[in-house]
Amino acid sequence: MPVRTAAAPAFTAGLCEGTEYTPSEQMLDISGIRLDHYNDGNIVPMYGTTDRGTSAAVDAPVCGVRDVDGIAKSEWMYCTDFDLDPCAGVDENGLPVDKHNDEMGATVPSSGNPDLSADDLAVISWLLQNPAKLDGAVSGNGSEDARSARQTLVWCVSDYDNPLMADFKSLCDRNIGDDERARIVEIMNVTQTLDLVRKTPATGTLKAGETAVFTLNTNMYRKPINVQSSAGTELTVCGDNAKATLSANQLTVDGRGDAPTAVDLCLTTADSGDYSVTASVIPDSVENLHWNTAGAQCQIFASFDTVRPALMNASASVGYAAAPTTTPATTTPATTTPARTTPATTTPATTTPATPVVPIVPIVPIVPVVPVVPGAPVPSQPVATPAAPAPSAPKQATGPRPVAIDGGAAEQNSGRNVAVAVTGLGLVGMAAAGAVALRRKRS
Repeated sequence: MPVRTAAAPAFTAGLCEGTEYTPSEQMLDISGIRLDHYNDGNIVPMYGTTDRGTSAAVDAPVCGVRDVDGIAKSEWMYCTDFDLDPCAGVDENGLPVDKHNDEMGATVPSSGNPDLSADDLAVISWLLQNPAKLDGAVSGNGSEDARSARQTLVWCVSDYDNPLMADFKSLCDRNIGDDERARIVEIMNVTQTLDLVRKTPATGTLKAGETAVFTLNTNMYRKPINVQSSAGTELTVCGDNAKATLSANQLTVDGRGDAPTAVDLCLTTADSGDYSVTASVIPDSVENLHWNTAGAQCQIFASFDTVRPALMNASASVGYAAAPTTTPATTTPATTTPARTTPATTTPATTTPATPVVPIVPIVPIVPVVPVVPGAPVPSQPVATPAAPAPSAPKQATGPRPVAIDGGAAEQNSGRNVAVAVTGLGLVGMAAAGAVALRRKRS
């Protein structure tokens, strides 16, 4: 590690992510011999993950600070030797000491842990860069519980066969057994891809309110990928993407192997303009680990370099056309009143009084006169007389008294709906009020 050309002055270091107690001033004070170690490019251990240990004996992982491109970077260091001393304490004068309060030298960079295989290094590297589960607890740097889960998982890899870890083997088998370790090794050995393209529409613009679809292709499985859109628009996972989850801006895709998985992301906006969608992630790599140790009797620490690795980025954009705001004004003249009243000026032509008027002629009913032709005498036969109607007041005869055809006297009967039986006479006519019949009266 090259020596800094410009030494930094004494300073108070910042806290590591998720620290849940207040370390002492001595722990954070980078001055004296600790400042010399810092300016020499070494990491300076400061405090443990909890405040339960003494100043000389700290709980792993350990928060350390080092110079990264001129920036004092505080980051968690995870132990990879279960039975060795962290060698990360300070005495009352702020000097680095081991658990026996023996003064320690600098914690210098290391090429790795010689007791670990290439696959072990790959798995530990992945664990320090990605969340994993330990019986339901999610590992990470954000809290004491999360760090405890991550440190235990690291020990499951680095110290699985250590007799001191015998009581933890079943826990390790449940959470990071052979199959899971093989899956992680696959991930670390593939050529990692991250690609983002516009799917719908493939070309052109959209109207406000329509949905644009982007497809993200990646084989970075179970690794949070930061995805976001511009101008405060919201992205959602859409389509058949059962293997992908989006929480806030963190997209996680499940899978294994080299082949990438396609995930559709949808964006909808009611405003016009150009919108972009970006995806970024720090690729998993064994080279992302920073190793260090204070000596043979001390832990070899692995910490994730959160500054040096370059981000992988992918982006795509879509345009939304402005909605026509003057549409009502421009369409109103198209249905102008004159255009609609033109037929009204020709209406008289179609409804003119010139239409032939057919005079109403009263219909006068013509009652045909049926002449009475005397015929041969018809023998008198008994005729069934219908039942006599209910008695009603006799109607007064009008006009001259009729004369019987055969010279005898005749009677006139008239009434509404009166049944008529005529013997030897024809029916003369029908009147509106009923039937009129002449009946011969025998004297």
